Amino acid sequence: MSPANPFVIENLDTFDPDVVFLDGRDQVVVAVRITPVFGQIDLDLLCAVIDIANEREFALARESPFRDEWMLCVFEAFEED
Repeated sequence: MSPANPFVIENLDTFDPDVVFLDGRDQVVVAVRITPVFGQIDLDLLCAVIDIANEREFALARESPFRDEWMLCVFEAFEED
């Protein structure tokens, strides 16, 4: 069995922000599950991923739904002034 892709986030238990939001990256693209149970939209996981990204100095730049159960998110590193 192959290891889980760190850029596909199905729950917080398997999400490793140290692997995804590395220093030196300008942009990160992740897929976050938004319909975990019976097709009901649940944005709690998405909000948690955004909060963690912000703590690590990445901002949500763009997002797009994918196949009714995923949200593709593009995070960009904060600009240094």
